Amino acid sequence: MNPNGRKNIIYSLVLFALVLGVYAWRTREGKSPQNTEEKSAPGKVVFSGKTMGTDYQITYLDQKNRNFQSSVDSLLKAFNLAVSVYEPTSEINRLNFRDTLVSPSGTLLDVLKEANRIFDLTAGAIDPTQQPIEKIWTFSPSGARLQDSTDVRIFHSLVGLKKVILSDTLIRKSTTGLFLDFSRSAKGYALDLIGGFLEEKGIKNYLVQIGSENLAKGTNEKEELWKIGLYYMADSLGTKGEGVLAVQDKAVSSAGNFEQFYSKDSVRVSYTLDPRTGFPVSHGLLGATVISPDAKTADAMADAVMVLGWREAIRIDSLRTELQMMLIYNEKGGKMKQYISPELGRFLSFPVN
Repeated sequence: MNPNGRKNIIYSLVLFALVLGVYAWRTREGKSPQNTEEKSAPGKVVFSGKTMGTDYQITYLDQKNRNFQSSVDSLLKAFNLAVSVYEPTSEINRLNFRDTLVSPSGTLLDVLKEANRIFDLTAGAIDPTQQPIEKIWTFSPSGARLQDSTDVRIFHSLVGLKKVILSDTLIRKSTTGLFLDFSRSAKGYALDLIGGFLEEKGIKNYLVQIGSENLAKGTNEKEELWKIGLYYMADSLGTKGEGVLAVQDKAVSSAGNFEQFYSKDSVRVSYTLDPRTGFPVSHGLLGATVISPDAKTADAMADAVMVLGWREAIRIDSLRTELQMMLIYNEKGGKMKQYISPELGRFLSFPVN
């Protein structure tokens, strides 16, 4: 076998292993409770399915009782064929195998442009090229562990969204070995696509859910705001409570799991890596819920603040009036705390301290 052929086989095996690793990493995250017992009725349509390694559920009001599941599934299939690392023949995997992609789809270009917007907004805290550093770290209640004899700098050199150059006709990686994965923001983007599709069909009242990501518009069949289940901290000991958030024309996304942490220097630390450094975070933010007018921003910002930390998250919340947040965190040697944007209080089923 010639050297190039051997190299291609090895690279293919490595990419396959990376995809499996990404799947294991993504599916370990805690999820918010979802509304799972909705049923269709006259004027109300409910259906569910699978996408992006998780469940989706769509509920909307339509006096004609039109069921758009086949259209939604087709939309999601086309979306996944553009950006999902779980689809072997997707555009993003073709780009991951190579250093260039000629004539990329509008969907992939839009997702890349949105990724750059969030990257700039968060100073690189959310980076779809961070998979190489995810591969070398493991987390457990006993702490973060780096693989033996691993030089973080080598793997971190393969991280950096700005190393991906795009035009309307070409996507090119300036560094060989970059691996793009939009799993942290793809669900939010897909929610916005589905919401746009429903509105084109004249649907004004709907709730779309993919995993722990939600997009709600209008009201439900009782003419009440849509209700989203979410976890909150019931006391300073960190006891988990299940509450409800009423959503008014907003998207809701949660990240982290405040029951999943390790202790370092008297601080409870989440299982979160910082793509800017290649190392785990050291702050005490354990869980975040972000509410935004659009789902792609809510989805990406929930993951971003888990990297940025609770102090920066609260600062962002004070500056960005279109965003609201619920944060669960702790300080060195201190008790668990919960921050909730002041304007959220009247939409929650539990008291805000």
